[in-house]
Amino acid sequence: MMGAGKSTIGPRLAARLGRRYVDTDQDVEQCAGRTIAEIFAAEGEARFRALEREAIERASGDGAVVALGGGAIAQPGAVRRLRARGVIVHLDAPIGILLGRIGDAAGRPLLAGLGPRERAAKLKALLDARRAHYAGAHHRVDASAAPDDVVARIEALLAGRPARNHQGDGASARPPGKASKAMKAQVRRTRSAKPTSAKLRGQGSRRASVEVALAERSYAIELGHDWLETAGRRMVELLEVEKVAIVSVAPVARRYAPLLARGLAAGGARVGRILVPDGDSAKNLRELGRLYERFLDQGMDRHSAVVALGGGVVGDLSGFAAASFLRGIPFVQVPTTVLSMVDASIGGKTGVNLSRGKNLVGAFHQPRGVFIDTATLASLPMRERAAGVAELIKAAAIWDEALFAWLEDHIEAFLALEPEALLHGLERACAIKAEVVSRDEREGGLRRLLNFGHTLGHAIEKHARYRGILHGEAVAIGMIFAAERSEALGSAPVGTAARLAALIERAGLPTAIPDRPRQAYLSAIGVDKKRQGSGIHFVVLKGIGRAGTVSLRPEEILPSGWRANRRA
Repeated sequence: MMGAGKSTIGPRLAARLGRRYVDTDQDVEQCAGRTIAEIFAAEGEARFRALEREAIERASGDGAVVALGGGAIAQPGAVRRLRARGVIVHLDAPIGILLGRIGDAAGRPLLAGLGPRERAAKLKALLDARRAHYAGAHHRVDASAAPDDVVARIEALLAGRPARNHQGDGASARPPGKASKAMKAQVRRTRSAKPTSAKLRGQGSRRASVEVALAERSYAIELGHDWLETAGRRMVELLEVEKVAIVSVAPVARRYAPLLARGLAAGGARVGRILVPDGDSAKNLRELGRLYERFLDQGMDRHSAVVALGGGVVGDLSGFAAASFLRGIPFVQVPTTVLSMVDASIGGKTGVNLSRGKNLVGAFHQPRGVFIDTATLASLPMRERAAGVAELIKAAAIWDEALFAWLEDHIEAFLALEPEALLHGLERACAIKAEVVSRDEREGGLRRLLNFGHTLGHAIEKHARYRGILHGEAVAIGMIFAAERSEALGSAPVGTAARLAALIERAGLPTAIPDRPRQAYLSAIGVDKKRQGSGIHFVVLKGIGRAGTVSLRPEEILPSGWRANRRA
């Protein structure tokens, strides 16, 4: 966005990388022989955008650092084309800082002639309109810091180093123009291949990184293939602790804990292993207490850390244990299911269930990092893969119509773990979750959208006593129900639910609500953790790719005469 500092950051980053720098605004002015303001005045914004597209075509794909104007990425198809040619970094800053840098908006055609209040309103409107497009970036960086700190952070992200904050983020102090080997390799990859189409096995293997921007609690979601041992060494560097406990379930631990432990030990950590029971029914206070005891048995202290190796249950349980043991110790997530990769491992929600409801006790405790090894999905049964895809479909349904359309074309390829489809789907879903969490860490508003399908889904799980139905399966049923209620409430266009249901069915997920009395579902919904007063923040679709919340009483969510023994 204008005022984010691209014209300052871009040249400095290019110097650090030893690359050519291109400012598309300057290129447009040079080619047109007029200023941007003059182009707007004489021929309008449409002509400027056409010239801007030509400038982007000339600049992208050759290893240059390209600074784009704030509206460039919002043009139709721009995100897809830019992601196919390189790495997109979104420079973000609070609106107050942007306004301060813009000043009287001289030379800013979209704000020209506006007073201070009108400028603020127009800038906010532009930001709101472009947020969904900005979310397509590979990385989001806080541009409110000093320029050199921002440059160092971007360089670290591109090199695959998780920079935790702007001060002392570990970025190299090498002279301008001297890029690291890792950085040069990253630039070569952006020149030669689409980010989402590199092979994941053998030569050509690619790693991706998505930032969860939470100021001093920021961390990276790192994706790769067959790299658990390497990831273990990186964790030790990141955590800076001497003792690590790997928490996992038996089947996952047998396959993957030895590799991870070897990497942790190679990094200098003493490693212990703790097994917890499998299944959502294990997320309870009794197992939490047992986990505390095992921590003590292994001599863990405040200089120790937890590594959660497994699915959402392991992450929730061990993450809450880390949040509360000795008033909080660090942990990292190593998700091994699709569901945990795209949802549960990201965002810092940890907790356990009570007999009266799901996730009613917990804490927000952000991990120090999320390390995704796509090779672990090869041992995942197809039913588990499909259950995880439910959360991927959810992310697309509430946030990204383009991703939803992509899933309609590639859902079978994703489930078959075809490398190109797998990495693209995972990376985009992680970016969506990261964007939402970065803007609303503690579910004050926007993050509630991630509960789409969960109101009824949690009720289904509760009545099944967390046995016989997977979380993603319950959410799939709940999403169809919520989409149909969205149409009935006049929020979503007719046909929205049918389109969603068709994709869910192709994923091999259930669509029929278990046949239980309406009163039983009302009782379960009544203790939903999203309740506020007499109402529940019920997530509705406004169409594919857009969502909102409405406050409804349980009796309005399940109106009189509603019956469960049908599809939704």
